[in-house]
Amino acid sequence: MIGLIAFAGLLFAGLAVAMVFGVIFFVLKIVLWTVFLPFRLLFKLLWIPIGIVTGAVGLAAGAALLPILLVVGGVVALVGLLAAIVALLVPAIPFILLGLVVWAFMRRQPAIVQ
Repeated sequence: MIGLIAFAGLLFAGLAVAMVFGVIFFVLKIVLWTVFLPFRLLFKLLWIPIGIVTGAVGLAAGAALLPILLVVGGVVALVGLLAAIVALLVPAIPFILLGLVVWAFMRRQPAIVQ
C-alpha cells in the first residue's frame, strides 16, 4: 500500500513538473506569436501575387490537359466495358456449346420434296 501511495506521489509530482513546463512554453509561444505577427501578415500579403500566378498557371495547364484526360478516360471506360462483357460471357461458353449440340441433334430434318 505504501508503494502505491509513493507511486501516486511521484506521478503527481511528474504531472506538476509537466504543467510548469507547459505554462512556460505557452507564455513563450504567446510572446513570439505577438512579436512575429506583423512579419507573418507582411509575408502573407507578399505571397498573394505568387499564389495568383501559380493558380493561373495550374488552371491553364489543367484546361490544356482536360481534353486529353477525357479521351483517355473514355478509352479506358470502353476497354473496361468490353472486358466486363467478355468476363461475363466466357464462363457461359460451355453451356452455349452444349445447347448448340442438343439443338443440332433435336432439330427436325427438312422434308424432302419429290
